[in-house]
Amino acid sequence: MKLDKLFQPDDIAVVGASRHEGKTGHEIFDNLVHGFEGEVYPVNPKADEVEGKKAFDEIPKGTDLAVIAVPSKIVPNVMENAASKKVDAAVVVSAGFSETGNKELEEEVLGIANSNNIDLLGPNVLGLINTENSMNASFASKMPEAGNISFMSQSGAFCTAILDYSKAEHIGFRHFVSLGNKAQLNEVDLLKKWREDDTESIISYTEGIENGREFMEEAEKTSREKPIVMIKSGRTDKGGSAASSHTGSIAGSYQAYRAAFRKAGIIEAESNRELLDFGRAFSYQNPPDGDNIAIVTNAGGPGVITTDEISQRGLELAEFSDKTKSRLKESMPDESTPHNPLDVIGDAGHHRYSEGLEIVLEDDNVDAVVVLLTPQANTEIDKTAKAISRADESSDKPIFASFMGEEDVESGKRILEENNIPEFEDPVDAVKTLKSMVGYSEFLQQERNYRDIDYDRKKVEEALHDYSGYANGHSLFEAYGFDLPLTEVESAPRGAEEAASSIGYPLVMKVDSPVVSHKTDVGGVKTGVQDREEVQENFREIIDNVHHAKNGRSPINGIVLQEEVEGLEVALGMKRDPQFGPMILVGLGGIYIEALHDISFGIAPISEEEAEQMIEELQSSDLFEGVRGEDHSMEPVKDAIIRLGELALNHEEISEIDVNPLILKKEKAFVADIEIEFEENSR
Repeated sequence: MKLDKLFQPDDIAVVGASRHEGKTGHEIFDNLVHGFEGEVYPVNPKADEVEGKKAFDEIPKGTDLAVIAVPSKIVPNVMENAASKKVDAAVVVSAGFSETGNKELEEEVLGIANSNNIDLLGPNVLGLINTENSMNASFASKMPEAGNISFMSQSGAFCTAILDYSKAEHIGFRHFVSLGNKAQLNEVDLLKKWREDDTESIISYTEGIENGREFMEEAEKTSREKPIVMIKSGRTDKGGSAASSHTGSIAGSYQAYRAAFRKAGIIEAESNRELLDFGRAFSYQNPPDGDNIAIVTNAGGPGVITTDEISQRGLELAEFSDKTKSRLKESMPDESTPHNPLDVIGDAGHHRYSEGLEIVLEDDNVDAVVVLLTPQANTEIDKTAKAISRADESSDKPIFASFMGEEDVESGKRILEENNIPEFEDPVDAVKTLKSMVGYSEFLQQERNYRDIDYDRKKVEEALHDYSGYANGHSLFEAYGFDLPLTEVESAPRGAEEAASSIGYPLVMKVDSPVVSHKTDVGGVKTGVQDREEVQENFREIIDNVHHAKNGRSPINGIVLQEEVEGLEVALGMKRDPQFGPMILVGLGGIYIEALHDISFGIAPISEEEAEQMIEELQSSDLFEGVRGEDHSMEPVKDAIIRLGELALNHEEISEIDVNPLILKKEKAFVADIEIEFEENSR
């Protein structure tokens, strides 16, 4: 789908164009007839004319775009009429489809569109705005200023809020699209379009994405060309339920969305304020080459606040070169110090700001600059704003400004906006936005190296053919090349004694049962077993404990006897997300995974770089490299993450895998316990 006639029609028919103000069809027609450069036809069989234009009983033949605002039950008839008149695209504003449980009606409309090659936006949308041709095919009360940001939203009401914010702050848009129920056209289609046009940054509000794997693929391709900023609602269980009831979407796991966003290079915003701040900054400025930030300020306090935020956000306060320090010492007053933050002192005029900013921008140690201004008696606000704008024209490094205050600095802020300098009321927001840009730069610079994983196919087939517990899981992981402790499974005490002698003491004993997941909770695990007598005693005790806990109804395959490995316990797992597929998690193991919730997620396949990033973002990541004299390596954990991702991709019948613990001991990571769950009806 090229979507040409959706965004660039020569003529538009508004079906349901009412003569009465306040009606949705009237507002859409009014918006179009007073702005759109092409022909607009009102379609209303009960009217002779609408706003002085002849009304039509049906859509005129050959119309490019039909905007439909009629009761949902007659939308199929309108779509049939559109198909007979060779309409290329349709925007169904009408509500009352899958969002209210009426999926059959929505499928009927979709079927007509698909069988007649009609690009379908909606239903249940606010509409579509294109500032390139002054087309406001929506019932929004405002038309955004022209710009290079393209916006899509699953919520029409969120569209109007963003539109109101952007008008007040003079943020320009290229395209403004309400997606609604996404019966046909969705985020993927728009990403493909905007990747190829003159859009400079993409911002989006989403409640749920159904074709997650395709979305990730297209989003990553687009992110390599231009930035995507998204805000995801439904981040909590209650929020997810609200999102599902709002547009009939599948909200999905928020952890999976965060992992998918990271894989695709999408910048996540947490509020509508951040969504606009990030989108505007990416549209106005180049991403920085690094994370070294300079501050130029006329007040010490705001400089300190900004410095704190830079540190807390994981950015670096740039260290000025000796040459820069020397030049600053010569040009700045004696009260100023030639260090970062550069305090140009409260009496600074625009010349001093200009000179300091020029010197700082020429320093190779500086990747971006935040300029702070507080309105003092002799502050030249407008002239300083113009000086910042001139500095921006002569430098490729991003410049952000925070003119702190309201009334006194209003005219300066307007000058900055007119010259595409991102301006922030609070310098904290400026640093947050810079952090998002630094993260995007790191994504662009990061290579993705995916490893080919060889595995024993025959052994895998045997393990999965009649899966009944730990022994099969052990064989499966062995086939994929994981490190495993010496292990035997025995069904009788005498066999257990012989296996223990073969493995060596001390060892671990645990139940092997297809219905016992949390073995420790039912007394199904014994550690530190030292001799034959303990093997016999523990064998019987484990079986008694499990039968007691399960009222004697638990099938037991046998008792696992395993070499006891001491080391750092790591949790490794997989959960198959309905939208994005296998989601791999890693964190500190044992009881700490539930107590500390220090977990990182990634979507398979996992590259070498992604596996390392997953580990590094853990609060406990230092433990992987060893502390208190313990010598561990991160490499075997990376290897296990990558292998688990490959295993999960190859076997869609597996819904969950829990490896807890994975024991990290020097140069190896041993899979000490495995629990596997399968999709329903897959066995």
